[in-house]
Amino acid sequence: MSTHVRHPIWLPALRPADARTFASLYAVESFARATISSVIPIQAYEILHNEQIVSILYTIVSLLGLSVTLFMPMLIRRFARRWVYTAGCLMLAIGSVFFVTHTLPGQLAGMLCRVMGASALSITLNLYIMDHIRKTDFMQAESLRMAWSMFAWTGGPTLGIFLYTRFGIYAANGAVVAFALALLALFWTYRLGDNPSIRPGKSRPINPLANIGRFVAQPRLRLAWLIAFGRSCSGRPSSSMARCSW
Repeated sequence: MSTHVRHPIWLPALRPADARTFASLYAVESFARATISSVIPIQAYEILHNEQIVSILYTIVSLLGLSVTLFMPMLIRRFARRWVYTAGCLMLAIGSVFFVTHTLPGQLAGMLCRVMGASALSITLNLYIMDHIRKTDFMQAESLRMAWSMFAWTGGPTLGIFLYTRFGIYAANGAVVAFALALLALFWTYRLGDNPSIRPGKSRPINPLANIGRFVAQPRLRLAWLIAFGRSCSGRPSSSMARCSW
């Protein structure tokens, strides 16, 4: 019996993961998120017809999304990293399916799926970066990643509004589904894996809620959170934006 196994020729041809690998993943992910970012507040206002209730809806989704983010390490520990990333891609696509219902439950479910998907993608991608990018190359890799995502966050919202106004809600959300599936295909093409030199610790994992007190006790972390929170608040749908009749 022959023990020789012929592998596909293209498998060893892929280069090891580098800065361009993660920059391309982040750019496609940014397009999937940015394309619908300008449409969501407009659609929420069309459903609710009240700016204050739209802000309350965003607050509820943000708090629920924060809860999911806190327990994301448990999901990564329970399932393989690649499956959490895959679930994040699918959550972005599923969220767009909810958005096309143009109902309040669908809007809420779509926003939750989008937040949970973005959280899963962000955390797992950062873990992959720490595994594959050396500390000396980290600044260059991050600069490249931010530069590539700039195109997505510059043209993505404009593309979403254009599709929404010219072709309707199905076209805008269909573009998100296309970007999410393209991201999923690109991720599995790269075949990213965990660093084999890193082994999980034998100690019992700490409850993530116990880290909140340690976080609040550090002034620099509080300042960083306030800066990030203030920047995110500036992205809330404004009254002028909500009044636009697209």
